[in-house]
Amino acid sequence: MQFGRYLMISGSRGSLPMGLQGLWLDGNDPAWMGDYHTDINIQMNYWMADRAGLSACFDAFTDYCVAQLPSWTDLTRRLFNDSRNRYRNSSGRNAGWTVAISTNPYGGGGWWWHPAGNAWLCNTLWDHYEFTRSRSHLEKIYPLLKGACEFWEARLLTTTLPGTSREVLIADSDWSPEQGPLDAKGITYAQELVWALFGHYCTAAAELKCDNAYAAAVSGLRKRLYLPQVSPKTGWLEEWMSPDNLGETTHRHLSPLIGLFPGDRIRPDGSTPAGIVAGATALLTARGMNSFGWANAWRSLCWARLKNAENAYRLIVNNLRPSTDGSNGTAANLFDIYELGQGYGVFQIDANFGTPAAVIEMLLYSRPGHLELLPALPGAWAKAGSVKGVGARGGFVVDLRWQDGKPTEARIRSVGGRTTTVAYGGTSRSVSLEPGGSVTLKDFDR
Repeated sequence: MQFGRYLMISGSRGSLPMGLQGLWLDGNDPAWMGDYHTDINIQMNYWMADRAGLSACFDAFTDYCVAQLPSWTDLTRRLFNDSRNRYRNSSGRNAGWTVAISTNPYGGGGWWWHPAGNAWLCNTLWDHYEFTRSRSHLEKIYPLLKGACEFWEARLLTTTLPGTSREVLIADSDWSPEQGPLDAKGITYAQELVWALFGHYCTAAAELKCDNAYAAAVSGLRKRLYLPQVSPKTGWLEEWMSPDNLGETTHRHLSPLIGLFPGDRIRPDGSTPAGIVAGATALLTARGMNSFGWANAWRSLCWARLKNAENAYRLIVNNLRPSTDGSNGTAANLFDIYELGQGYGVFQIDANFGTPAAVIEMLLYSRPGHLELLPALPGAWAKAGSVKGVGARGGFVVDLRWQDGKPTEARIRSVGGRTTTVAYGGTSRSVSLEPGGSVTLKDFDR
């Protein structure tokens, strides 16, 4: 945890955001050109910043996206519907902006177009607002949110669900990173990301008191979006709007589970249909417990969201295993090693940030209006412990102590939030604070 914070402080202040290796290159020819991959890398790099009390370090990511918006918009306008783009909009319409799988500081993009990448970038930017409640940040990112919505307004297709008369909106042909068919419509990855994007945009427009008519139109689109179902064949949450498993069962990416983490549509608290939660759990189980470091970190975060403390902890331990001969694991200097095969591995920084994010998610779950203490505390940490300065969505910071697996004291401080509930076990308490105010809670067994 503290090493991850050190890397974040060292590598993300008044600078470009950190890419695949951050600042720590051993030459001028880094793996994957040291770029910004928009289908997990740059997002995972910044999951821990707010959670670990380093909100100021998030600014490099925000400033990069804001600075790139003119170029991303221009490239989308000129090139997205080019006949050479396998993911061009079949409607022929085009608007707003999106990105490629690989981006760089000079405005360019590489590999393939990544249509849903704009939504994932925007949702990551939105999360920072939920942690900080910074109006200036919201004003800064609003054009990105709106432009991404405009892109999806032009891209979504209307289809009728088989065996029904119900019409829904689905994403045009796309690829579920980085596996399976290259031209599937309605992939879960895109549907979940766009559903979240539309909701965030509508909330942003309301907060800023602007674009009421367009926000209403986006809200209407959101209500018509298809949301994924559980396959009757596999029992898993579907990845490709198909009951069949069209890819690799233990694939590194958790794209169809993006609504579990970092999204928050799938919750094991009764607000999500039990069948959907069971399908997500079954898919996560099938993906396995051994993968690349960043993939293990993502798995750990998902298990924490499902309140399975021991699985979440086991994945952290897996990441800490020593890397030998380039194998997946941790090098002697604590850098995460990505195995490329034949006794060769490279440093890739994502897991050095994703793993600390998982540690925090095991100790505190948060969303606006709700904080849950010790949702996935493993037995290895249960006897006693404490953590200070943990960021919480809704605009709060939490200091927490526990003993014998139960919280003994929680100090809740507002950095912009006003009301929330604080829950542990079957109990909850309402907290109301002015920004800058705090309250200390004890006696959680009552």
